[in-house]
Amino acid sequence: MKQVKAQNLASIFLYIAVIFHLLGMSGWTSAKLAQPIELAILALMLLSIFTLRKKKRKKRRARRPAPEVAVMLEHAEEGESGK
Repeated sequence: MKQVKAQNLASIFLYIAVIFHLLGMSGWTSAKLAQPIELAILALMLLSIFTLRKKKRKKRRARRPAPEVAVMLEHAEEGESGK
């Protein structure tokens, strides 16, 4: 569910970036606004990348085996040493 929200948010950011890009390319804005519009486009694209980036999972420590497993390992080791 969380991944779906991130994808929706990233697509919204990208759509806004496309609208800004089209606005800048159309020539309706003044030359003074060209650089801020390009920076806004870049920021929106980077935001969409970061929202889609998967989080790194922490390494989990291995659980201690159950006592039954330890007993089975001891029996197996005794069987090998007996040969």
